[in-house]
Amino acid sequence: SAGNSNQQPQDDPPEQVLTTIEKIVRDISASGPPNAAGLDGNVIQAPIALCGRVVNAIIWEENLWNLIHRESMIDMGSFVRLRNVNNTKLPTTGTNCLSVHNRSSLTPLPFDAYEIKGLLKEHAARIQKGDPTNPTSAILPVSSNHVSNRSIRPSTNVVLEMKNHGVSMIEQCLQTPAPATFTLQFEVSHTVPACNPTSIDGIKSLYTKKKDGTSSFRFALHIKDASSEVDVLCLGKVAEGLLGITTRDITSNNDESSEKCEGALETLREIMSPSTICEGKVRSILGKDGKLY
Repeated sequence: SAGNSNQQPQDDPPEQVLTTIEKIVRDISASGPPNAAGLDGNVIQAPIALCGRVVNAIIWEENLWNLIHRESMIDMGSFVRLRNVNNTKLPTTGTNCLSVHNRSSLTPLPFDAYEIKGLLKEHAARIQKGDPTNPTSAILPVSSNHVSNRSIRPSTNVVLEMKNHGVSMIEQCLQTPAPATFTLQFEVSHTVPACNPTSIDGIKSLYTKKKDGTSSFRFALHIKDASSEVDVLCLGKVAEGLLGITTRDITSNNDESSEKCEGALETLREIMSPSTICEGKVRSILGKDGKLY
């Protein structure tokens, strides 16, 4: 994108590029079949951060610069096709860049162009393979349409967050022999069995009664990230810590227990809300039928 070379953004690519790509993915999905922007039949999701390098482009042709700068022919986040450009170095810093001269061609591309769909498809494939994102990339902010303002999507660069806290991808968790422990960042799509988080009666599906009359939580969270998805068991004390209640609170009829249950429902609604990113530790173990998480 065009701009003053002396004013470098704090994040590069900046946040506006991520939000523009999110809109493009949404518009492509809305303008065609469900898998119009798909990868192997799956709909591509907007990336949280971007892979790939960042390069500057010098515009030498004054008429072209006027179109870009004054007429807003392209904006931050725009996709363009460049032809007949050269590699060069910035005169001031010696940094490698692209030189767009009077024989070059710069064409703005509509959001549903074949090239853009191809780039999104290739980028999604890189993320699924676990390729690292650019350490300077901004991250996709929580959607303005998201009703919850308590999302825990990390506010710092996602790569630095993963490096500093030892965060892994779900695919790594699936491929590593058990037993092993991982810290993951993920979205929660639903519980198994399904739970209606709008009613206290819905929580009752998340615990089981034993023959001795006692009861304990036994359910799974279906979690996913850019690499894969998996069901993660949430049992006993772990579930109590997550929900902030015990099974006794569900069966009690006093005000304190009812308040705790309302808090548990709020927790479930929050972690299952679209665009909410959670972080937690997941442990793999070997069960009778294979690995469990």
